[in-house]
Amino acid sequence: MNMKELPKGRSLMRWRGRIAAIVGGVVVVGALALGFRILSVAGVFSDVTPGFGGVCKTVKGVIGAEDIAIDHDSGLAFISATDRRLIFDGKSSTQDGIYVMKAGYPEQGLTKLDGAPADFHPHGISILRDRDGTLTLMAVNHPLKGPAEIVIFNVVQVFMPDGTSKLMLRHVKTVSSDLLFSPNDVVAVGKDRFYATNDHGSRTELGSTLENYLMLPRAYAVYYDGANFSVAATGLRFANGINVSPDLSHLYIAETIGRDVKTYLRDPITGALNKVDSFDIPAGLDNIDVDDAGNLWIAAHPKLFAFLNYMKDPTKPSPSEVFRVAVFDGIPHSSVPIFTSTGKEIGASSVGAVMGDQLLIGSVFDPKILDCTMEMSGPVRLD
Repeated sequence: MNMKELPKGRSLMRWRGRIAAIVGGVVVVGALALGFRILSVAGVFSDVTPGFGGVCKTVKGVIGAEDIAIDHDSGLAFISATDRRLIFDGKSSTQDGIYVMKAGYPEQGLTKLDGAPADFHPHGISILRDRDGTLTLMAVNHPLKGPAEIVIFNVVQVFMPDGTSKLMLRHVKTVSSDLLFSPNDVVAVGKDRFYATNDHGSRTELGSTLENYLMLPRAYAVYYDGANFSVAATGLRFANGINVSPDLSHLYIAETIGRDVKTYLRDPITGALNKVDSFDIPAGLDNIDVDDAGNLWIAAHPKLFAFLNYMKDPTKPSPSEVFRVAVFDGIPHSSVPIFTSTGKEIGASSVGAVMGDQLLIGSVFDPKILDCTMEMSGPVRLD
């Protein structure tokens, strides 16, 4: 259209009005589509039907058991615990730390391991049993003073003067980086090598909020080769749990807002990752556990808005879910919910760790974990 063809007077006003109406309509439709997508991702339109094929027992004595890692050689479960509601208020609890229990023996209770730093408030953890028998435990730490960090320990048995012995954490190394500013979870691939997720890419509260509600793929994962950090994977929507296949050839990252699992082929020499698959799961995904057969067990939050309410009000438990994801040749192929709860049994499940028929379920906020035996069909039972 040239200048001579432009409408004049009232025609020009009508033309501008039509353009404004079209633009306004596009904006409204876009806003409605985004709103619908946000509500769908948050699980507003999804139902939560309780169910579990087995029996669960409550294990008390720990608050905020956000992550659990089971050493299959010893049957010991290592538990990362932080009272997050206190942390949100800028306070801390002396209960925060790493605990240990025998999977399948909840009556023996929990034991807190000595040897952690004073300002220690763990998040995601990972263990690695080396060929020489050394057990390495790595933990994401969010100290109240100073930047986030990864703390590396050896789990050792110490003999006491009276002839008894106990497990302790022996500090090996603490590492931090400007690339590691919002770490959520860690997975060990060597005594001093690991990958870690940053659940957000924004460094401001406003930026993180926009990431969440606009579902922006700005989160990423980093790799530490024993000396230096590098960015390993990008384009993630709230990168949360991270784990590797038993042979360390494949790496998995759970996206809370993306509601899927990203699978990467891993270069064992350089640590470089090559994305090979995305697998959708209808919930806000949290930590990933890997069983002996290489299948994934992923805890999830079916209702994200309920999770936010539970974070503020402990009288309003958030629903919990644990999925089993079948894996073939390192690639996820199907998923099924193994444990689903409205939050009555445990709220805001963040991890489901498996050894044999034992399933240990932890929570971001609850003052307990569940020790479940998978053995029968029917509703959840707590003894």
